[in-house]
Amino acid sequence: MKKVILSIGLGLIVSSVSAQVVNSTKIHISEGALVSFGTDVTNTGEITNNGKVHLKGDLKNNAKLVSKGEVVVDGTTPQTISGTQMAEMSKVAVENDVNLQTPVSVSEEVSFRKGIVSSNNGSALELGDHAIHNGASDLSHVSGSVKKTGNSSFEFPVGDGSSLKSFQVSKMSGNALEAQYIARNPLEVASELDYDVEEINQTEYWVLKSTDNNTVDVKLNDNSDVAYLKGGVWVKDNSRMAVSSASKEGAMFTSGKGRNITKEIGVWPNPTQGEFNLKLTGMRDTDNISVDITNQDGRVVMKMDGTVKQLRKAYTLPQGMVTTNLTVRVINGTEAMTQSLILNR
Repeated sequence: MKKVILSIGLGLIVSSVSAQVVNSTKIHISEGALVSFGTDVTNTGEITNNGKVHLKGDLKNNAKLVSKGEVVVDGTTPQTISGTQMAEMSKVAVENDVNLQTPVSVSEEVSFRKGIVSSNNGSALELGDHAIHNGASDLSHVSGSVKKTGNSSFEFPVGDGSSLKSFQVSKMSGNALEAQYIARNPLEVASELDYDVEEINQTEYWVLKSTDNNTVDVKLNDNSDVAYLKGGVWVKDNSRMAVSSASKEGAMFTSGKGRNITKEIGVWPNPTQGEFNLKLTGMRDTDNISVDITNQDGRVVMKMDGTVKQLRKAYTLPQGMVTTNLTVRVINGTEAMTQSLILNR
């Protein structure tokens, strides 16, 4: 089918004062049509695009705008998308710097070619359940907020406007995540490092926010270890990061270097005449653990529950016990550690 080409430029300006196209009726761009808006556009009516639209000026959307075709942002000076209504688009190609002052929703694909998309928490670039992006680079990415709905793995194309600082999330258990890159020292947010974190990046961190509750695995593209803020402490462990709607600040994380720490237990003196000390290393003092002591028949003769700090102490075996071999077992989360203990009476 032959394409219909419609170019809207200065010759069709409605208002020479505002130098823009103002639509207060319905505009329908059919499939296969190519339309170029060569100046600013204000929509107070309804715009439906099933073809291909080039935006070369600003867009102020105060009414319904639905694009099932493609929108190319390719002006010669920085552009702005603003207005009281969200712009709903299927495919967007970024070929120029554009500032989002209202949310833009994309259901299929964002192509980053040349230009930075700047946004904030109130005007994020929002990608739908099945939306993807391609071409993100130092020259073209989002400096600000990116929101993603759905439960699929996703790479957030965020950065600082000059460098791409993307990261990947997987195993999403909620419905939506909003990500932002912050070029700031994370130690200004919290300065305490957990026992298994040797150091963290001091120039940058990322923030994930949620409107519900998510549990995610985070992977940085340079394969650095991830340290995330938990209870005011930068931690690194095997659990996934929880992103809760209860946190207005969001879940923060950065790159770090972890310590290679092995969880171990020990008992001394061994053999013992009834009293012994329990060594617990490679665990946080606040970790909840259980300690049980069993005889050769597998019967539990002692059992204690508490924190590592509470249970790292001296123990006294029951008076009625005679010489025997015992097993001391410590359970920390999903890990179980055992140590033989000889009672010699």
